[in-house]
Amino acid sequence: MLNPPLSLLSDDLIAYIVEHVAKLTFRDKDLYNLSLADRAFTQFCQTHIFRNLELSKSSGSKNGISKELEKTRKILSDKPSFANRVRVFKLAISHNRNAWLFNDHTLIGILQLLAKSPIPPHKLHFGGHSFRPFTLEAPILVVGRLLQSFFSQTLTILHLTQCQNVPLPLFLICPRLREVLLDHVGVTEETYDNYPAEQCSGRESPALELFDYRDSQSLVKQMITPPPRFHTPVVLWSKLRFLTLSPHEKEEMACLQPILDMACNTLEELYLTNLRVDADEQLSLARLVNLSGLSHLHVFALHVIIKCDVRGSAVLRDINIVLGTIPAFNKVTHLSFDFIIFGEHPFGGCLDEDWVGTSDEVIRISAGKPLELDLQTSVSTEILQVEHPGEEELYMHIMEKTASLSDYPKICTHFWNPTCWNQGLPPFPRGQVRSRCRR
Repeated sequence: MLNPPLSLLSDDLIAYIVEHVAKLTFRDKDLYNLSLADRAFTQFCQTHIFRNLELSKSSGSKNGISKELEKTRKILSDKPSFANRVRVFKLAISHNRNAWLFNDHTLIGILQLLAKSPIPPHKLHFGGHSFRPFTLEAPILVVGRLLQSFFSQTLTILHLTQCQNVPLPLFLICPRLREVLLDHVGVTEETYDNYPAEQCSGRESPALELFDYRDSQSLVKQMITPPPRFHTPVVLWSKLRFLTLSPHEKEEMACLQPILDMACNTLEELYLTNLRVDADEQLSLARLVNLSGLSHLHVFALHVIIKCDVRGSAVLRDINIVLGTIPAFNKVTHLSFDFIIFGEHPFGGCLDEDWVGTSDEVIRISAGKPLELDLQTSVSTEILQVEHPGEEELYMHIMEKTASLSDYPKICTHFWNPTCWNQGLPPFPRGQVRSRCRR
């Protein structure tokens, strides 16, 4: 048992300690150890330990999957309190022949045990691997199984990673769905003529609030414009508040403006920050992005690629055109730019980019109101090395090019480059913004 002063801690303080342990790199091991250290921590640790229930088998063996399912079912059956703590259900199977899984009595039994929880899971994650995606062999069966389960009433977050043959009705059968994350997801069905009518119509469309996608444009296109088989929208975009995608793929970016137009009255944060492994050129955005109609936009973040020694490069001029679509009267409070500079010393053409014009647009958007600005720059070459000759001088020159920002006290500019590691300062987190500066 705990001895003073730990024994004097309130439940709130113990919960606070456990919350911080759960954020550590080796959270699972640390939570297990803390749970065993004293019974005062056990219940709080179990809340995090059993929050995620993952059923996965990378070997693809049907026998291996069946054994794992039976092991999980027995644990939940013997300890119903564990099932009560599950909030996230993840299924990561690389077995190509997986139709049997969704008719498997053990899996159905696990779902039934979870359904008895006072608060059943609200997040579902289907995942595969880059070398072997999770291809749904029987998508109609998958939709039907979920429709019969508690997920049709509780699901608020759907996360799909490395999944193929994903059916569009998967979204429509979950009216409470609010967040969708897609990463390397594809669709093969075009007409949905073989799908039951109850899976394609007569349902309340979920109103998304958060949408994050990468390399999933075949599915996103259908979500925007469903086939004629669907008599109602698959999802409603008119309540969307947060949107994240990659700015480096033309087909992916082609889906952006239709979403912006439908979410013009609600979108608050737009992150063009998702990375693509093969991206090495900046896509021209001026004809693909118009921010003029976003009346409630607070945050705009952009990942930018600048290639040195490219004749006539006008990456920043293109970005300035996009920034120029933000009206003079706006609600923008945060701007964030992550510049990756491909090249070597003397970084030809990089300093010829329109850094001054970007600063002018930031000043115009601020219009005298408080604005947080993150400017992150880093050099990248084909050679893996910690330091690049001349990079510190380049960073200083960029700061000089944007010096006019310091004349506006309401604009709080935060610079970051790899030399900041020496002061123990990590880069800005991608896909989110800092809280308002208190200076």
